[in-house]
Amino acid sequence: MKARGLAGETHTAEQLIAVAAAFYLHGRNQAQIAADLGLSPSTVSRYLKRARDEGIVHVEIRPPRRHHVDLGRELAARFGLDRALVLAPEGEGPDALFALAADHIGSLLHTGMRVGISWGQTLAGVVRFLQPRAVSDLSISQLTGGLADVEPGNQGHELVRHLAQLYPSSRVKYLHAPAIVDSERIHAALMSDSAIRTALEEAARCELALVGIGSMGLDATLIRVGALSEADREQLLRDGAVGTLNSRFFTAEGRPVRLLDRRTIALGWDQLAGIPTVVAVAAGLSKVAAIAGATQTGCIHTLITDAPTARALLAL
Repeated sequence: MKARGLAGETHTAEQLIAVAAAFYLHGRNQAQIAADLGLSPSTVSRYLKRARDEGIVHVEIRPPRRHHVDLGRELAARFGLDRALVLAPEGEGPDALFALAADHIGSLLHTGMRVGISWGQTLAGVVRFLQPRAVSDLSISQLTGGLADVEPGNQGHELVRHLAQLYPSSRVKYLHAPAIVDSERIHAALMSDSAIRTALEEAARCELALVGIGSMGLDATLIRVGALSEADREQLLRDGAVGTLNSRFFTAEGRPVRLLDRRTIALGWDQLAGIPTVVAVAAGLSKVAAIAGATQTGCIHTLITDAPTARALLAL
């Protein structure tokens, strides 16, 4: 009898979880859940209440993050963006910016969406603040290859895996290659691999892309982790590079700097520009020139930043 009782409790707990997941994560209504699981609508309603009472479901009301509406409009108009979100109140730390970006990105997601993401500390922070919601079956791709010696949690493959864990039944397409390789010969060999070509083709079909913006300073990730030699960096600077977008370099006018194109494994400029919605998250006075140049590439639709960075951009 005792064993049967434990088995019954386990079965009920599994049903509570199944009902709660269907309702809160998959967006099914109570009548649909009842039909799917062979339960009565009243049982489904009772299970949802019990799931809340027993702590299986935690309901949290999170007011939307505030942003400087007028400053965002001015920034969007000045730099030809569809939208700019500027963090408010001022003086908030990076987590507040990550949370603002996560709120906006979460509002864009829908079931079955194709999503691409680059890599980096900023995007890792944004992904950390994304919340599960009634969205599932995403197709999630890496937009660029990885880096050696980058901080744990910031690699593209880690970010796509984290996204897939947030949204049930999602699938990921990994790009098993470095972002920048040592020679054109290595690049040609890797690009001849069907898995790498397929991963990039899948990424190019994304509906939403999430990217960061890097500067050319010595503290920039690509430079700090040794993906670029000092000779590469000096030549890029001579060629007018002011920043990076998805591992590719651009000038202050938004023109591509082609020096490393035949060593870079990432979406090309035309492919990135072809994605319907590209959201860039970047802030910091050291990145102002890079952010301004990135907005001129024709690839970015929405910029999410903070007030000091926005004002510095408008002062250019």
